[in-house]
Amino acid sequence: MLKQFHHLCLVSSDYEATIKFYVDTLGFTLYRESFSNNWNGRKLELYYNGQYMLEIFVVEKAKRRGQNPGEVYAGLNHFSFLVDDVEAFVRKLHDDNIETSEVKLDKNTGKKYAFFYDPDGTKLEIYES
Repeated sequence: MLKQFHHLCLVSSDYEATIKFYVDTLGFTLYRESFSNNWNGRKLELYYNGQYMLEIFVVEKAKRRGQNPGEVYAGLNHFSFLVDDVEAFVRKLHDDNIETSEVKLDKNTGKKYAFFYDPDGTKLEIYES
């Protein structure tokens, strides 16, 4: 159902929540896991339909940036991706108990879009391809 992602780098403090969300809910494949000297933590590369999509850096130092002890931190504001059917994608998210915005129509393009937030609080925007 996903068509295209923009490359992104996400810094997350919670490995389990982040990987479960992107792999189980959004259907990514965990391609490679390695150590990142730049981030002093784990680096994960995720693919979708055989195409390289994004990197996630999981670092301990990110935990110190949260306000509450159990708070998860992510170092990205948002990213967007394309789908064939925005409404069907939103229904799947609702089935997984993930809250989304209403499906809206972009006046400039005439295409549908919606958005939601992942467990790290990163905004994900869904656009009709």
